[in-house]
Amino acid sequence: MQPNEAVRLSVSEGYTRWARTYDNTWNTLIATEELYSLPMLDGLSGRTALDVGAGTGRFALKLARRGWNVTAIDANAAMLDVAKAVAASEALPLAFLHTSIDEGLPVGSGSFDLLVCALTMCHVPGLFPAIAEFHRALAPGGRLLLTDVHPDFINVGMPTQFVDEGVTYHLPNEHHSRADYLNAVELTELNVLTVLDISTKEIPGGFQTEFMRDQFPDTNFSLIILAQKPGP
Repeated sequence: MQPNEAVRLSVSEGYTRWARTYDNTWNTLIATEELYSLPMLDGLSGRTALDVGAGTGRFALKLARRGWNVTAIDANAAMLDVAKAVAASEALPLAFLHTSIDEGLPVGSGSFDLLVCALTMCHVPGLFPAIAEFHRALAPGGRLLLTDVHPDFINVGMPTQFVDEGVTYHLPNEHHSRADYLNAVELTELNVLTVLDISTKEIPGGFQTEFMRDQFPDTNFSLIILAQKPGP
């Protein structure tokens, strides 16, 4: 390997390695996404929430602290173990399921008032089957909060990446388009309430880097969709 050459890992290998430092890593994407997505949760009412692709529990833990009954699902055991440890330390009654979205959601139909899927679908080949499962799991009137790396940012060649002990690691992404996300949501008969295309210009000041300003001065960086299952 040449100096500064990135190491390519599979999604599974990458998140297993990343799990140890994920919550302590300076992450421009998460800072940007949370600035716009977290306020969307403030006005939502409900009792039960499902976090699909929960990782280290970023959304699941926040929702549990607000009093939601949360089930967290992730395909990566190492990431989920971090979330379990935090939940145990705070005595939060989360339920955890170690399974892949590709295998379907092992939950009952109409079970959840809120479903969050954050920064996950860029690693999932089939958008429609996954979002159809989201629709099935939601109760009538339930909301879907879907966030991801914006397809525009992936399509300019930027991988999911992190640095560990001085080595840069790259993880593969699927090349979905913005229209693919919206079509999948609408084909499942979820009603789109809000769509945000967050550009690099809108990255919070403390997380804006010279590299981002120079290389991507006006590229969409984060995609956020809020949708709702028709109610009774």
